[in-house]
Amino acid sequence: MVEKKIFKIISKFFPEDSFLGEETGFHRGKNSTIWVVDPIDGTRAFSQHRSEWGVLIARSVEGVVKTGIVVCPVQDIFTVVHNNELVYTSFDYKNLNKNISNKISILIEDNFDISNVNHENFSILQSKNQFCKDVISIGFSDFDAIITYAPFPHDRLAYEPIVKYMDGTISKINGTIVDPMEEDIFVLITKNKEVKKQIVNGLFNITRLTG
Repeated sequence: MVEKKIFKIISKFFPEDSFLGEETGFHRGKNSTIWVVDPIDGTRAFSQHRSEWGVLIARSVEGVVKTGIVVCPVQDIFTVVHNNELVYTSFDYKNLNKNISNKISILIEDNFDISNVNHENFSILQSKNQFCKDVISIGFSDFDAIITYAPFPHDRLAYEPIVKYMDGTISKINGTIVDPMEEDIFVLITKNKEVKKQIVNGLFNITRLTG
């Protein structure tokens, strides 16, 4: 119902654009613009009446993500970035702490084997929370980076413009560029290029666990 409502509104104002939704699939338009929507990211949390869920909307034009919208209403988290400009946010991104400490703090979902990682250089927290990527909505909280699984574009695209606005980077865990419509990947989200470089160089032995 949420996705259908969003699709109806977008179709009214942008009738020639395409639409890719988690629930309803792809609706082809007449131009190169694609709206990518995750109507409720954190469905399990939503069904359990917990607060860790949100609505993610991204807009891609000719393969470049131009707009990112993250709304987590229960947590009072709202961020909209359009064409590299901040439209609205509930956070003061400009005053976020972006200093690089001796140890880089990383939040990683627990489906990784990190036994070969040199913990002298990294402070790592592994979490079962599939919604951990949304920490970037509040400026990565206390983390310098997040490594998270994104099975579909709607799991990550809304964050790309926000990360870039914050002078951060988003890539595959080996540091290479992510194609906007690529599926079944793990993404590395960092506060800046130097943090990304150190993580890519130091975590090359990291592997995904089966299941």
